[in-house]
Amino acid sequence: MKRTITLVTILSVVLFFTSCNREESVNIDQNRIYSTYEFIYDTETNVSHLNATFRLDNSSGQKLELSYPSRVDFNGEQLDWRKTSGYYRLNRTGNLNGGTFNFFDINGVVYSNASISLSSIDIPFGMNSISKSGNFFLPWTGNPLQQGETIQVRISGSENGGSQEFILTQPGATHILLDQYKLNNLTSGTASIQIERSKSSSLTQSNLSGGRVNSTYRGRKVSILIVD
Repeated sequence: MKRTITLVTILSVVLFFTSCNREESVNIDQNRIYSTYEFIYDTETNVSHLNATFRLDNSSGQKLELSYPSRVDFNGEQLDWRKTSGYYRLNRTGNLNGGTFNFFDINGVVYSNASISLSSIDIPFGMNSISKSGNFFLPWTGNPLQQGETIQVRISGSENGGSQEFILTQPGATHILLDQYKLNNLTSGTASIQIERSKSSSLTQSNLSGGRVNSTYRGRKVSILIVD
């Protein structure tokens, strides 16, 4: 009985300390650090979100915390570590589209990667309802879709109204068709709609593990009526 209790106690202690540990970048070969940078501009709040996530070896590897003097900044302004989420973040008012992420590894090597510049996009003013009687033709306010870009529309119903996403990747497009099949999964009544333009590419400067830079321009959230 005592042996069982002792084993359980030891196991609990081991699990506790294991769960508290997070890998730090000083403990690994710097070429094994995979970097992901994300720029998001939200028209609704007029805030730019700058995020940086570092992982071991690849995009699904263990998250890493940078060890001093290693750091990451955007246009020279340092991003703060978010321990709970395991990534670095900086929020600033206004559209900072066109800045540069700078990652300084433990050896002082600097990798600079510009965020992808995106043109604006939004739901047309005056659109206040969407019919579920057929495919819905939805134009947007902004430039046509460019090579490598993705347009995504989200419709979210109030309370238990459900939600649906619509995606378009065809270069040159100026509108998106909201499929009737998906629209029929929405409950009639008040809902919100939001459109965004995004693009992703490989890093231009990186170590051997590489990484990605992602940019998103998110339009305002608009209240609409879903009708039969």
